[in-house]
Amino acid sequence: MRARQLAFVGGAVLGLLAICGWHTGVWADNNQQPAFQVDPDWPKPLPAPVGNDGIAHPWVQGEVAGSCVDMHDNVYTFNRGWEVGATVNGTLQGNESGAINGNDATASAIPSPPIVAFDRDGNTVAGWGNPALYPATQVDGGYASYLPHGAHGCYVDYQGYIWVGGNGDGIVQKYNPSVAAQMGAAATFVTQIGTKGTCDTTAPPASGANPFTSCNETNDANTSHTLLNEPPDIAVDPLADPVTHTPGSVYIADGYGNHRVVVYTTADGGKTYQYNRQWGTTCMIGGVATNSQACPAGTFGATGGGHPHCVVLGNDGNVYVCDRPNSRIQVFDRSCGAPSTTATPQPLCAPKKIINIGLNAGQTPLTGSVVVGNNAFQNADEAIPGAQEAILASLTTRACDIDFWPNDDYLATRSPTSQKIIVDVDLGNDNTWLIDRATSMVFGALGVCGILPCPGHNAGHFAFGHTTAVDSQGDIYVAETITGRRVQKFVPVQNGNQNGHQNGNQNGNQQ
Repeated sequence: MRARQLAFVGGAVLGLLAICGWHTGVWADNNQQPAFQVDPDWPKPLPAPVGNDGIAHPWVQGEVAGSCVDMHDNVYTFNRGWEVGATVNGTLQGNESGAINGNDATASAIPSPPIVAFDRDGNTVAGWGNPALYPATQVDGGYASYLPHGAHGCYVDYQGYIWVGGNGDGIVQKYNPSVAAQMGAAATFVTQIGTKGTCDTTAPPASGANPFTSCNETNDANTSHTLLNEPPDIAVDPLADPVTHTPGSVYIADGYGNHRVVVYTTADGGKTYQYNRQWGTTCMIGGVATNSQACPAGTFGATGGGHPHCVVLGNDGNVYVCDRPNSRIQVFDRSCGAPSTTATPQPLCAPKKIINIGLNAGQTPLTGSVVVGNNAFQNADEAIPGAQEAILASLTTRACDIDFWPNDDYLATRSPTSQKIIVDVDLGNDNTWLIDRATSMVFGALGVCGILPCPGHNAGHFAFGHTTAVDSQGDIYVAETITGRRVQKFVPVQNGNQNGHQNGNQNGNQQ
């Protein structure tokens, strides 16, 4: 038992491991746009605590689902190493696809804590989270973890709290990271929105059935004021809410079961949260639930998860939402939405802009409005020769997650940076695109997959890139799930250092 406890202590600092790999940078206009290269030596090796058996038990994260950055530029990952495939103390760790296995672990390896924190140098500085399960004799016991099942997004807010969400149940949780790091495996949340094992659904589970069977897109009610349905991402607004005029509103991408963005507000500084408004519904074309970039503006792809997949607050007063099945980013005003009512159960909101990460550039208008969309790759060949043909003719695209660059992530709408670039993780073709926010056009990429045949798992290549985060120094972090199972760091180079955080302060929101 002691070995298990040691696996969840933080503060380990290990020596530098030199990883062989080539450096890759973006194709960019040296006079206008930043350039980046991968840091192959980040992060440093994870801790390997020695158990009572006298054997070192190295941590393995498995799939790294979420990535987020705090005000001190510590990088947090929310990972799935504990969710399936590994037996700890005789208990199989869950039923998700993300656990450690023979491809990335030795016989003595153990799942890392669900949440692992690194400093900018790549040292592991904390590990915590409660992966406690129901007794192994119970059906689908893995779903009953204390944390959100199906580890997904994480976000550090302006007060320093870390939020996590999952695509396997109906909750998002808020933690105090400094307290949680001290508590290790005993860490408990400060606040939870939603109810564990109970989702916003049209088909409640039968009596005695696994309650989580109701949590999926086929049971989409999209209307509850208290329940969520597989929410993958969260963002917190430090500015006064445009409706309630109090700071701290929580925007949730309620988008693996439901098809909406839902906003909870607070009147007591973040101790409690109340439902305020929502917007979005399933895309219908000709009466058929559909995935298409021709979906009506303001709706989200019908199936396949991630509808929506990310929610990000810009300092331009807008809410950027990843409509992953339709591979597009919809941009809304912060004041969007209304409460779900019997008369209007699924309120809609017209986006200000749609950025299509793919072949098409049009969508049908919403309630008579006209929304101008664009193909983000329209002029990509100017910066990435041959990219448009290679990407759009032979591969799929999928707008999975975004962040801004340069950016102070935790300040969100108050970030004093220019936020001139949108960093877009594309799960469809294993690349991360750099998009000029002003023009909504792709000008570069962090990797080469999707442009050239992907050469594999070397530094700077991607396999199932899932989320991204930017620190205050302009470094970009990309977390990979499924076959990638790691987090990589890209640092500004060339003129990127000149166009980074310092210059961004001159043009951004100074609030």
